[in-house]
Amino acid sequence: MTLVIDEVPANLRVPGSYTQVRSRKNPATLAGMPLRVLLIGVVSKAGTGIPLTVYRNVSAAQAAVLSGVGSATAQMVSAFVTDAPYTDADLIMLAPQTDAVGAVWTVKPSGPATASGTVAIDVNGYRVPAVVTSGMTAAQIGVALQGAWTDTLIAQTGCTCAVDSATGILTLTACDAGAWTNDIDVRPSTRYGDGVAGVDLPVTVKTQGVGVPDVTAALSKVSNTWYTDVAWITADQQNLATFGAEATRRFNAMIKLDMHVYVGLRATYGQALALSETQNSRFISILPANAPRFAPWEMAGSLCAVASAALNADPSRQLKTLALTALSGRGPDDADRYGDTTRNVLLNNGMSTFLVQQDGTVQLERVVTTNLLDDQGLPDADWLDIMAPKVATRVRYEWNAYVVQTWPRAKLADDGSQLATKTGSNVVTPSTLQLSWVGQSALYADQGWIDDVAIYSPQAVFERKKKRPA
Repeated sequence: MTLVIDEVPANLRVPGSYTQVRSRKNPATLAGMPLRVLLIGVVSKAGTGIPLTVYRNVSAAQAAVLSGVGSATAQMVSAFVTDAPYTDADLIMLAPQTDAVGAVWTVKPSGPATASGTVAIDVNGYRVPAVVTSGMTAAQIGVALQGAWTDTLIAQTGCTCAVDSATGILTLTACDAGAWTNDIDVRPSTRYGDGVAGVDLPVTVKTQGVGVPDVTAALSKVSNTWYTDVAWITADQQNLATFGAEATRRFNAMIKLDMHVYVGLRATYGQALALSETQNSRFISILPANAPRFAPWEMAGSLCAVASAALNADPSRQLKTLALTALSGRGPDDADRYGDTTRNVLLNNGMSTFLVQQDGTVQLERVVTTNLLDDQGLPDADWLDIMAPKVATRVRYEWNAYVVQTWPRAKLADDGSQLATKTGSNVVTPSTLQLSWVGQSALYADQGWIDDVAIYSPQAVFERKKKRPA
């Protein structure tokens, strides 16, 4: 070990005891990679947040104020916090499109009731009940349902509710304005115990949501900030292409701001496959579900929370069986779930999958990227599992951290040169780096990140780039 004293002046003549303190990293330990999450959403009319402002370490309560109670953004943040309460996440929001429209539904109760009991509607997987007595009219039933619509339900469902007291017709209006509001699930409750003879609660879509803002401005705002994981509220093709291009830029050797993007998708099997045909990125994971009660933005927040924490702890370990707690009890009905055959096809086409357990727990089955083709357009499965890009990122980060910490101000010299043979000169040579790589790669192999180090590590090539002749 070379002893370097650079804090005590060389010409010091004053007697005394002077001790220079330095920390020294054990070369047999890993640096550990930071985890930093960015959630990207949209400000609703009720939100107080300023578009394109980064709000640091946001909580669910703060997000509800900033983006608006019941907004997709607030629900995404809530899902993230539920599944990763100890992971810090920043929030940046976009303004809605100028012509954006939120979805609107009508529920038209029928009556009169010929028995007593309870009726309910399910909105975003949350039950809105009303007690019905025999003889109640449709108008009375509608008023009772509207009276059950609390502030808590507005936050959970993402909808407000009004009633025409003369007819009992309910009008549900999305808190957000945008095309993603079409994915809010509204249906009559089929839970055990719900339903009264003579009463039906048919749901009709009155207005389709329209408009999705471009995420480019948000990504530009944080273009030089390293976020390891990002979630976005909707799986629209234009923004997925933008995310893919930005993540590819960040993965470049000269940028080293690696980023993985998570989105949820409400889609039939055919719709999910149709979207997969437009995608090809090793840095995007899409989780589709057919007719789920939970919303896609909640899927994105929950998946981002679980995957980011688990893969930061160990990027080579699969995510199978990890629970998306924020979605529990609101999964698709049995008849709506993708079967074994369809899930296999989805996985082979870059779509991730989950399972719903008997108790309603939603568990990840396999998380993949949308990468299907290489740069030449040929089939490529090397980057299919999410662990592949995450391991590459982790190994690069650990190696770069080791080099910077070990030789922060070292001189570069050729092997066998006069400078390389001098002791105490703080010099690093290609052979020094090559031997260090062999040692460090053994640590990576111990973690299960890389294989066959005895064969491939000695084959690594390190060269000194010399100045070109004038």
